[in-house]
Amino acid sequence: MKIKLLLIVICSFSPLLLFGLFIYGNAYYNDYHLKSSETTVKDFIEEFIDSSIQIMHFERIEETNMWLVQLKINDSKYGHARFNKGWNGKLKFIYLATDPTVTYREHKTNKGNYGTLYVHELDSNVAKIKLTPNWKNFEKEIKVDTVAPFMKTFKLPENAKDTFPAMFTFYDKTGEVIYDYSKHG
Repeated sequence: MKIKLLLIVICSFSPLLLFGLFIYGNAYYNDYHLKSSETTVKDFIEEFIDSSIQIMHFERIEETNMWLVQLKINDSKYGHARFNKGWNGKLKFIYLATDPTVTYREHKTNKGNYGTLYVHELDSNVAKIKLTPNWKNFEKEIKVDTVAPFMKTFKLPENAKDTFPAMFTFYDKTGEVIYDYSKHG
């Protein structure tokens, strides 16, 4: 009697469970549908914003589920985009932002928190950028060896949370402060 009742319950809920899994799988496939290639991502972003773009950098944050793109829009504005990789091996678009000359973002990944410094245009005298996030006991110094657009991603300490926004201090080769955004905004 108990076995028959159990079989009836299982048979009754199985179609509902399968239907629910079908809906979830279909929605997942629709969200995570981009190949993890620079060409596919470029085509997607151009269609999304209806403008031509140039991808400056397209890279995965270490061995995480996150891909970052640094881009130039219509040869005039810079920005960055974020994509997450799903279990099907495809990418899902998360966001696109246009940026000032230098910006910082914190990313929560499946392997911990990372910070990314995006630099789009830079004075050739800058040799180092000190990043002081919105977290009192953490600073990051990034050596600069180019004026070309670059992005630098680094693992944050485990206890670092809410490090965005950040202040920037620019130093020349002698260590003198060129400009301190924490004082001037």
